[in-house]
Amino acid sequence: MKISTWFRSTTAIPLEWRQDFLAEWHHIRYLRARAVAWITLIYPVFTIPLIVSKDFFIPETSFSHALALMPPLGVGIFAVSAYLLFSNKAVRSPGDLQPRNIQATNIYLISLVILFDGVFAITWTNTGLNSPYIVGLFIYASLFYRPIKINLVIYLLNFLFYVYYISIFSVDFSVANCVVAYLSGALSTGFALIIATSLFDSIVSNFVNRRTIEQQAEILRDTNTRLNLLVNLDGLTQIANRRLFDLHLDRLWQQLGRSNTFLGVLLCDVDFFKRFNDTYGHLAGDQCLKQVAGVIEKSLKRDGDLVARYGGEEFGIILPNTGKEGAITIAEIICQAVRSLDIPHEGSIHGRVTISVGVAWVIPSPHMLPDQLLQSADEALYLAKHDGRDRFAYLEGGRKSNA
Repeated sequence: MKISTWFRSTTAIPLEWRQDFLAEWHHIRYLRARAVAWITLIYPVFTIPLIVSKDFFIPETSFSHALALMPPLGVGIFAVSAYLLFSNKAVRSPGDLQPRNIQATNIYLISLVILFDGVFAITWTNTGLNSPYIVGLFIYASLFYRPIKINLVIYLLNFLFYVYYISIFSVDFSVANCVVAYLSGALSTGFALIIATSLFDSIVSNFVNRRTIEQQAEILRDTNTRLNLLVNLDGLTQIANRRLFDLHLDRLWQQLGRSNTFLGVLLCDVDFFKRFNDTYGHLAGDQCLKQVAGVIEKSLKRDGDLVARYGGEEFGIILPNTGKEGAITIAEIICQAVRSLDIPHEGSIHGRVTISVGVAWVIPSPHMLPDQLLQSADEALYLAKHDGRDRFAYLEGGRKSNA
């Protein structure tokens, strides 16, 4: 790992993700602190009675007198663990983390460092061993690693205390023992800092990689959505195109055939549309089709209903779970909605833009094809046009129509 990467901290994270990362990181530290707190909360309960009863369990030595200082440290560890656990409820997600949870975590971690230093001080004074300092340092580095800017302060202050304490309380120890203590303490502090920084950098990299993948996946989904829109929507009217109409019809044909349910289809045609284009121009014709498509789409209330540009000035409507009465009702609504647009049309016998609608319905059957339903709707549309347009028509055991 390059030394320059030690100083990246959270700057490796794009600004728009930084807040989410800090929330996630503080949540990780909080959960780890709680796990350690449960251990340190239970541990003194079993160890303090043994320490208090040292005369029974431990032979009288110079070190046994130092054990008298251990109970306050045990009580301290117990107290800070209880503070973290019982002053803050468990937080399940980063979004639920509160400032008081972060503050409690920081207090707990700093307290652990101080208490480990206390254990080191007692052990060094009586035995010349610095193992509690090293153990505490690596536990902190591996479990609660933090950005290097904060780590430098924590580790530097801790190491200064270590050096100061060894320098003051080393009268009874040999020079070799002190040199080894200085050297091992310096190396341990340096390695702990490297470990903490490397682990934090790994967390940053994993977060950035995960977010990058999520962002790319979202871009891909958006791209696919746009492609689907391009493939399935009519470019002019922004409603479904013939391709989506056929796919939807085939899917419903299979589905409703299994459930023995009606399927309704309407075919609509703008009356005298060629004359409209010839009179007002193709731009006005395009605008007319957009308005007609819009009112038809608004007339359909159910999620399964679909209106599509069937071709030219023709529109197709699919109505699942719809028989005769429902299909006729929709046809009436659509005819009236187009009339209500009140688009002038000098080339029409009605003086405004109107539509003709062919209505058909059937219970899909394996012995039939969707094209047969469309053929019935197309024949009904022809009847509506033949009978004067601006109306709907349907076939049922013969010719029938309604205005």
